[in-house]
Amino acid sequence: MSSGIYSVLVTYNPDLSRLRQVVAALVPQVGRVVIVDNGSRGAAEIGALASEHGLRFLPLPENRGIAFAQNAGIAQAEADEAQFVLLMDQDTVLQDGAIANLVALYRSLEAGGVRVGSVGNAYRDGHDQKLNTIWRAEGRRLARRLPEPGRESHAEVDTLIASGSLIPLSVLREVGAMDADLFIDLVDLEWCFRATAHGYRHFMSLRNIMDHTIGSGRLNLGFRTVTLHAPIRNYYLVRNSAVLAARDYIKPAWRRFFARQLFFYILVYGTVADRNLIRLRLMLRGLWDGVRKRGGACPISA
Repeated sequence: MSSGIYSVLVTYNPDLSRLRQVVAALVPQVGRVVIVDNGSRGAAEIGALASEHGLRFLPLPENRGIAFAQNAGIAQAEADEAQFVLLMDQDTVLQDGAIANLVALYRSLEAGGVRVGSVGNAYRDGHDQKLNTIWRAEGRRLARRLPEPGRESHAEVDTLIASGSLIPLSVLREVGAMDADLFIDLVDLEWCFRATAHGYRHFMSLRNIMDHTIGSGRLNLGFRTVTLHAPIRNYYLVRNSAVLAARDYIKPAWRRFFARQLFFYILVYGTVADRNLIRLRLMLRGLWDGVRKRGGACPISA
């Protein structure tokens, strides 16, 4: 256990059996944990689980978005004078020793003179057991590759998913907390890009592969597969892609990527996904709101 690490675990209508696994793997590896619940239907049960493990429980009266919830937990970590924040989702199960290895990686990089913004773990997706992809901007293009756990202990990356990422509080003070206006989707990417613009770098450990599930399933297009979420998430994907495509501190390769992706989302989710007409209506509103730089919760119902 590391007393200087404060984990912020955000929940929203979680699968309680899965959440128990998450908590059981997390608690022995960090100093303190706060569960920030985003207005779940079963908030009382989540609070009971927190009490069972002696964790702090911060229930929000309504869903304010993952970024707002993360910021609420980060504020608690700051108040308790933590050194690091470990962000966690309700569906990520850590391997034993994962956090100790992240701290060791951070210390090693820092000793070598690297300005480290965050370190995180590679993960296997619970739907297909595939390893995540590493993305790096190389000039005007984006390069992507699969990590090689047997050949490399860590890799530099442009972005890390929030869950399982370790961030020094000193970096958060300089860079700022999560962008609550984004609400959900691309929040973690935006923060990484903002930290990079401040001169920080991000690294992924390949020593302890996390078990992490993204979305509710996969849609096979033949030439590639895409993640399926609830239709409301398509609003945020499109809106936030449009928002990030316009931000000048993000590298040009990534801005072009987001500009292309939002039209890809509209084409795919609006034609071949389930409930495609609902998704299409939400995405067109997301595009409109993104162009106008409107933040916060989706203003229309799914």
